[in-house]
Amino acid sequence: MLTRHGWGAIVLAVTTAVIGRFFGVLELFVLGAGIFTLVVAAFLWAHARRVDLDVRRHVVPSTLQVGEVGRVELRITNRTKLTTSPLHLWEPVSGMGGATLRVAPMRGGETISANYRLPATRRGTLVFGPLTVERRDPFGLCTVRHDVAGTHEIVVLPAHIALTLPSGSGSSGPIGRHLRMRSLGRDGTEFHSLRDYADGDDLRSIHWRASARSETLKVREVEPEGLRRCTVVLDASASEYTPESFERAVSAAASAIASAGRSALWMRLVVGSETDLRNTNPLAAMHALADCAAIDADFAMPFASPTGEGLGLFVMVTGSPQSAAVTEARRKINPNDVLIIVACTAIGGPANGFVIDATEDNGFATSWVAMTGGRVANDARAAS
Repeated sequence: MLTRHGWGAIVLAVTTAVIGRFFGVLELFVLGAGIFTLVVAAFLWAHARRVDLDVRRHVVPSTLQVGEVGRVELRITNRTKLTTSPLHLWEPVSGMGGATLRVAPMRGGETISANYRLPATRRGTLVFGPLTVERRDPFGLCTVRHDVAGTHEIVVLPAHIALTLPSGSGSSGPIGRHLRMRSLGRDGTEFHSLRDYADGDDLRSIHWRASARSETLKVREVEPEGLRRCTVVLDASASEYTPESFERAVSAAASAIASAGRSALWMRLVVGSETDLRNTNPLAAMHALADCAAIDADFAMPFASPTGEGLGLFVMVTGSPQSAAVTEARRKINPNDVLIIVACTAIGGPANGFVIDATEDNGFATSWVAMTGGRVANDARAAS
């Protein structure tokens, strides 16, 4: 195709030839014909041979989260035996414009490396490509474009931080103290030792075989149970959020998943009424959160909370503590689970239970640490 300079040359050639013909100036007519011949020659030169490149992509790092900057590395090989002219490469990136690369002439069989920055400004699936090569004639009058590489996709994970989860023992903060009291009040399952019976001990804990070989009754001591499960539920009702607060909600849910992954807990992720990932892993859960969206529908969680031994956390991420999602969670929560409400739009109004304030961009981590007695982990990327 002709460039802007090429079309300008055509207009100049026609104008000069017409003027020369009209006024009988042979030199102008010859000049116009010469310019037109140059444009035709440039067109034929550009189309004379096709550029044949082999392109391999590599994204560093392979997993990105919002706020990070990656790099796309290209290895380009000239598969022909002829030297190319200077090349212009263009690769579109969904939602971000694209990258332009200029490549010097490549000898036959030569391989070069090129790269461009890939800022992760939003979560979700990021598509880049196809990579287009543009070959121009020496005068810049004509260009030929064709694709030399297809598309490539990566998933940009939601922005998240890894926090320390409270445990059944040794935790501070309101949630940590509550879990400690719950764990100490349970029988436990891990055998620890035998001791003499004392007044007030549960008769069911008496070890009768050991007591028969002793002059006193013996009682089994077990280790208090700690956390075993973490269920994260993201309320996807559009009525509960602004666009900004929904992104905070997704990040809060991702942070809870990353934290559960660091603690090696049994994990479950529920997003709205469509997604229920049971016994999932952090990466699969992050991918589900990366592509989720708020929907114009009331919250409905038809999935009953699974029963199981040991304590669990039930993290409900929603707009406010008075949302329909919180009501639904209270109705279906496992009796062994502790409900934690993460409010991302409004915090006002009465609420029963533990409420984390995520109504501001930097408020979630501070509120979480204050309520759980945990801390922000040093390596937030380790969970993803």
